[in-house]
Amino acid sequence: MNFFFDRVRCHHYYCLTMPISEKYSHLPQYVDPRRLSIQGKTLTGSVDISLCSRVKEAVKEISSTIEASLSFYLEEQGRKIVNIRASGSVKVICQRCLSSMPLQLECDTILCIVWSEEEADALPKNLEAWIVHEDKGNLIDLIEDELLLALPFISYHKKEECESLDTKILLSKSSNKTEEINTESNPFEALKILKGKIIEK
Repeated sequence: MNFFFDRVRCHHYYCLTMPISEKYSHLPQYVDPRRLSIQGKTLTGSVDISLCSRVKEAVKEISSTIEASLSFYLEEQGRKIVNIRASGSVKVICQRCLSSMPLQLECDTILCIVWSEEEADALPKNLEAWIVHEDKGNLIDLIEDELLLALPFISYHKKEECESLDTKILLSKSSNKTEEINTESNPFEALKILKGKIIEK
């Protein structure tokens, strides 16, 4: 939807336009959100992971490409809006068994684009703001913000998966302890085990 002003009748009006979609192998880092909103453009593509330093710090590993789609448009009141959809697979630490676990990150957020704190404070309560301090908005920072908000505060495996991992750890420790006892009671056993390990290598 585009905003127009009729100079003859001296009033503004809106006109529906066909949305324009632009696909990128990697999304640009900086865009002009004002222009994109007026043009009703949608940008789709992957996010350059090398620029996602905050997500990297928050997870153990980013294990897939982060795909994103950002739709810019004008709402009926003339406000500039962006709808951010992004998804990607990461690995985080399970807080129960302390081993890594896969996690699918997804976000689908609608934000109103403003250029000052005052504009943000004046928005209706149901609208969150994306404050662009200059003409160029940082898309990567915006996507990172939303993905970080999508991260659970604490991550756990399913209970049965954690129990399975705990059992493997206990069996491994038990096996090592048995091996230590055997080598202490029979010094020749230690040589036999060592020889077997060398052959395996």
